[in-house]
Amino acid sequence: MRNFLQAEIYYLRKDLAFKSINAVFVLGSILLVVIIGNHGGYELSSPMQPLKLAGSFSLFLYLVIPMHACFFSTEGFEYGSVQNIIASGQSRPGYYMGKYMLELLAIFWWLLQFFGLFSILYLAAALVTGSPIGMESLRDDSIQAVRTFGLNILYLAAYCAVIMMLGVLIRKAASAVVATFFFIFGNLLLTGYLKDSSSAFLKWVSDHSLMTQIMKFSGMYVADSEQILLSGAGDYIQAVLIPVIVILVCLPVALISLEKQDIHI
Repeated sequence: MRNFLQAEIYYLRKDLAFKSINAVFVLGSILLVVIIGNHGGYELSSPMQPLKLAGSFSLFLYLVIPMHACFFSTEGFEYGSVQNIIASGQSRPGYYMGKYMLELLAIFWWLLQFFGLFSILYLAAALVTGSPIGMESLRDDSIQAVRTFGLNILYLAAYCAVIMMLGVLIRKAASAVVATFFFIFGNLLLTGYLKDSSSAFLKWVSDHSLMTQIMKFSGMYVADSEQILLSGAGDYIQAVLIPVIVILVCLPVALISLEKQDIHI
């Protein structure tokens, strides 16, 4: 397993998709800081407020990172490396779980990069422009920033569990990309259209979709012209349980599928 993980880490470092996402987050952080500063200045209620602000752009992460999970899960089938890895003695469950764990590691790195770079640039802009930086909301901003960071890790892990499962089932990158687009934008449709449905069941589906929860903890969910946030223990328990259930369903399905697939070695 160690040799396999080392080889996959080396592949990640050389992977064009991985490098491209790094570049997207760097450019995105710079553009967001400039745009926000031009519209409202750089005044801060606390040094942690930029981290809280970064969390409000969480939706951006779910339009970019899942595409890497798609390519990362299918590259072994596309280029035939999975046969060589399994022939070398690596178990099929170990192969898949190794891929999934490395994707989680990449997610953690991208979140650190996006949140960290955005915050550093925002604070630097505030200092350069002489904008005031207060301390009155330090505790609240810190709690919100940590909470949003943690929930993003959990929800991106759930997204990647679904997409990597699709990658194992489909095995072709082009078809898996189409399925990934359907999943990403299907979740957006569930949130955007079904929340106003006259059907109680469809409303329930919309309220329990991944994207609805993401938009709630990011502060982007609006219903009846009112911003809806997570509030109370019940909301947070639900917000944690939904992605956990998705992960617990998708991982076994992917592992069972990989075990049953005919992989010539």
